[in-house]
Amino acid sequence: MRRSSHQVAAVVALVCLTNFAVAEDLTSFSDVQLAERAREAVVAQDAEAALDLLTEMQRRGTGVFAGAERSSCGEVIDLPEGISDWRFKGAARQAYITAAKRKALEAGTCGCLFDGFSFDNFTSQFLGKSAADLINNDRGDFEAYLTQHQRETEAHYRDLETVCRSM
Repeated sequence: MRRSSHQVAAVVALVCLTNFAVAEDLTSFSDVQLAERAREAVVAQDAEAALDLLTEMQRRGTGVFAGAERSSCGEVIDLPEGISDWRFKGAARQAYITAAKRKALEAGTCGCLFDGFSFDNFTSQFLGKSAADLINNDRGDFEAYLTQHQRETEAHYRDLETVCRSM
């Protein structure tokens, strides 16, 4: 079967438009979606798509590029001087980590949990006050948050970690 030059041109244009649309859409992909598509492109031996996807992963610092430019990722919790309850820091820390994991799950991201989400951001969103204004009695609120969210969040986050490690 012989194809006309118009048919061939239409197919080429369609392929180019599809590749362009994929390239334009990359910023809307979650980290997990990006990794899955990169894996598919490699398996399909689509070098151009794989390069575009891996370049986006590098820009975000995810997948094989995770931690390439960061020396460390850790939570920083600065409590006010007046906190004397020795269990307070543990409850605050666990609640903060759980909230950061929930944010990562919502976004589908594999990067540092604490990028763009400071302890002060957390206390402002959760308790409606800055970290500097915390008092011993706030420990109960952190513990209640943990009771409500920790178990489910941990289960789902383990699944996300498995996907992130496979990228």
